[in-house]
Amino acid sequence: MRAGRAALAVALIVLLTALTQTGGLALLLAMAIRRWLNRAAPPRAALLPLLFLAVHGAVSLAAVPLARLGGRVPLSCGIFADQGYAPHTRLTCLLNRHYATVTARQAIEDAAAALRNGGGARLYYLDAGFPFFDGFPMLPHLSHRGGNAVDFAIAWVDAAGRPAPSPSPIGYFAYAAPDAGAIASCPGSAGWRRWDLAALQPLFAGYRFDVAGTRRVVEALLATGAVRRIFVEPHLKHGLGLDDARLRFQGCRAARHDDHLHVEFR
Repeated sequence: MRAGRAALAVALIVLLTALTQTGGLALLLAMAIRRWLNRAAPPRAALLPLLFLAVHGAVSLAAVPLARLGGRVPLSCGIFADQGYAPHTRLTCLLNRHYATVTARQAIEDAAAALRNGGGARLYYLDAGFPFFDGFPMLPHLSHRGGNAVDFAIAWVDAAGRPAPSPSPIGYFAYAAPDAGAIASCPGSAGWRRWDLAALQPLFAGYRFDVAGTRRVVEALLATGAVRRIFVEPHLKHGLGLDDARLRFQGCRAARHDDHLHVEFR
């Protein structure tokens, strides 16, 4: 029994570290606090989850000033003030996946201001980076290890033609369908990471890809001058009518990029 609990604890620590970077440490601290409290009171199973949430919140708050020492700052979570951009889901902030370099955040703020002044589409980011350590993997991404990569949602419209955020709860996996006659990006040569997730697509049938809105988002980001490259599917680039050397295809061995824009800043 003890061996099973130990294995479960190790698995949870590894999982929380992979998802949030600091969650594994928070769980270890919560377990230590619970053990100390249980010496003076009867053990309570419900105590650990509550302690974990409290410790994780404290660690996340402490990460803000500490991350700045390493050149990373948190992106706006859209809670206390409207910066013109926001996470697609607040879960991104709760998991500490909303950190970026100072240069990246400034560029995002500039792009958001340009979109707001022009009455354009709103800027929604998905995953950015963790608060600490270059090279630390952010699953399931192959990159996002230096604080200079941020994913953004493409623009959508609902059944009534009104601008809408991605119909996917997490912003990923709702794919913009290629136009009729578009050449397939990876005919018969896709790697295992290139998920199609066809079974999910009927769930998003009430929405359609907003070409004009996504074009404004891409143009606003490129106009900041801080963008090194943007990964996007060839059919999406063609549909947007943009010809910029910074718009690139990520290749057939990586995930599709017609559900989001992967932006790397200088």
